[in-house]
Amino acid sequence: MSLKERGYADNVLRVNLANQRCTTERLDPDVTKLLLGGKGLGAYYLYKESVPHADPLSPENPFIFVVGPLTGTSAPTSGRFGIVTKSPATHTFLDSYCGGFFGQTMKFAGYDVIIVEGASSSPLTLVIDNDHVHLEDAKELWGTTTADATKRLKAKHGEGFQTVVIGPAGERLSPISGLFNDERTAGRGGAGAVLGSKKLKGIAVRGTGSVQVHNPVEFDEAAWVAYRMLRMSNQIKRLNDDGTANILGLVNAAGALPTRNYQEGQFEHSAEMTGEVWRKEYWTRSIACYGCPITCSKIARAKTRDVAIDGPDFETIWAMGANCGITDKEAIIYSNYLCDLYGVDTISVGNIVGFVMELVQKKMISAAELDGVKAEWGNGDALVALTEKIAKGEGIGQLLQKGVREISKHYPGSEDFAMQVKGLEMPAYHPNAAKGIGLSYAVSERGACHLRGSPLSEILGGADPLATEGKAELFQANQSDTSVIDALILCYFVKFGITLKEILQMVNACTGFEYKNPRELEQVGERITVLARLFNTREGFSVKDDILPKRALAEPLPSGPAKGHVMELEKLRTEYYHLMGWDENGIPTEKRLVELGLKEITG
Repeated sequence: MSLKERGYADNVLRVNLANQRCTTERLDPDVTKLLLGGKGLGAYYLYKESVPHADPLSPENPFIFVVGPLTGTSAPTSGRFGIVTKSPATHTFLDSYCGGFFGQTMKFAGYDVIIVEGASSSPLTLVIDNDHVHLEDAKELWGTTTADATKRLKAKHGEGFQTVVIGPAGERLSPISGLFNDERTAGRGGAGAVLGSKKLKGIAVRGTGSVQVHNPVEFDEAAWVAYRMLRMSNQIKRLNDDGTANILGLVNAAGALPTRNYQEGQFEHSAEMTGEVWRKEYWTRSIACYGCPITCSKIARAKTRDVAIDGPDFETIWAMGANCGITDKEAIIYSNYLCDLYGVDTISVGNIVGFVMELVQKKMISAAELDGVKAEWGNGDALVALTEKIAKGEGIGQLLQKGVREISKHYPGSEDFAMQVKGLEMPAYHPNAAKGIGLSYAVSERGACHLRGSPLSEILGGADPLATEGKAELFQANQSDTSVIDALILCYFVKFGITLKEILQMVNACTGFEYKNPRELEQVGERITVLARLFNTREGFSVKDDILPKRALAEPLPSGPAKGHVMELEKLRTEYYHLMGWDENGIPTEKRLVELGLKEITG
């Protein structure tokens, strides 16, 4: 039986921008069973085809679009896509995922993987209309915003096309730039800059095919069970009602809501920033991605400016709110809008502004250096002004757009409170108040990340956030589960309603691979995690890079439930390495590579 009868399109589209050749090849069925799809296949092709130590912005760095075997099926949240490349922000493995309607369209066009190679000397767009693929001139699109580029591509190519584009930030190679499918974004790690370096403004794709699963009857039943469990979940209901911001109060109550650039763990105005308040004051309607019963996305319309956005989500509300001491919702909405329009990551931007505000607090930078912006805690106007400079790369924005690690190099002593790991700014959970999450920030392959297995149960209930015992095991299990979800490219939020047992039933019915139990599927996830780790170790990363900023390791929180706590990293990191079968330097051992079946495909 071919992979086309197992949930796959069984096509890899290879696009060489240098000679403008587009070719197709088949998936390797043995590799596919080992790694499933999505992040797994993306990691495989990046490891196999990238040039070690290549500049992420050089033609030698491939850019890989991926979907999974469940993409385009009736499985819940099956319309997402992922990207894999080497990050210009961190120089590590980078994977990022995006909802919307591009993923299933790419699959319906007949492709599981799109590998973009080389670089063009002038701007191009890639047009995929089922099996008709070509590159076309995009000089008239270069310099346009994400909204304008999307509008023009859809007007030019017509009904049924989905697009992914970069904004001006990606074109000028900002390491905090992302790529956008309508209002949805794969934002973290600078993927937009990689496409910008290749002069690829975007992709327009139309697909009219379908996905054939191995056992349709069993698959429909398994998908129905998954939908039913998601609808029965209280956490999913909260996402439906109040979006991702439904957890803001819980995070604050746990003392884990980073405030004023992680100086504190609780925001005194948190009650004004909850999802319930946003729903009452700003959100006008809910929207869902393809095949999604969760409907976490909310559309907000500003009252003082004529803009509407998809959001803001929890991470943005935190980054531009509590992290900057700001309660001005109009400022947050407009700053979110500017980020989307010019193509930058809201989490990084909020971190940058919060970092700058602390530089001002400590008199390490002046308003004159900030082009006259008075970047004081709580100043919504300053948030908007700095966001605009970052988004446009103008004035002080030329430096700020590089991220907090690079900014800190210009202000000696600020490295201790530059809240990043490997160059990626931290998300919305204080590691001092949630020890398993702190471990995940330190060891995740793309840098500080809350979506690579962070045990949010620490905050949402089910585990003591301040304990260290058992946290390495909890993170390891969550990391493997999350890698499976990223291989299938389902939404992270399905974890709030279904388990690997329900996912296993869908995977087996779709692929016919006959994984025996959830543990075997979990091992697929571990295999993918280790493959991404191998990429990083080949690039020179090790235990020395699995670290947190000094503020997390040596500055106890001043108040709240985690008062007096710092992150006890070394003990947890050592335990984690042991559980993974890695040596003391964080390098996977030969024995573990053999056990996972990775030696054969990595050499």
